[in-house]
Amino acid sequence: ETGLRNTRTRTFITTHASFGYLAERYGLDEEAISGLDPESEPSAARVRELERKAKAEGVTTVFYETLVSDRTAKTLARDAGLRTDVLDPLEGITDKSRGTDYFQVMDANLKALRKALGAE
Repeated sequence: ETGLRNTRTRTFITTHASFGYLAERYGLDEEAISGLDPESEPSAARVRELERKAKAEGVTTVFYETLVSDRTAKTLARDAGLRTDVLDPLEGITDKSRGTDYFQVMDANLKALRKALGAE
């Protein structure tokens, strides 16, 4: 809560809507590229909408997960001039995870969100 209190923006973009509880708990706005299905492709209209929202709200980063393809996130980020980074939903810790246990991965998620949201 303290780490996400003072941020430049409250909006973050993810490949799919898997961080809704986190967003709600900490007063953030999660914008999902493709809803609940991590493998579905977004429409051209949705991509344009996210690009406009990113620009309007100072979004810097498109997040993808360790267990899902990063292709859509990287395409949107490249087209919109944004960075990409990882948010790990902890469905399964793998060699791609930023830590070997729950606490390490959650700490890495917090650091990634703080950087993306411009935390003070």
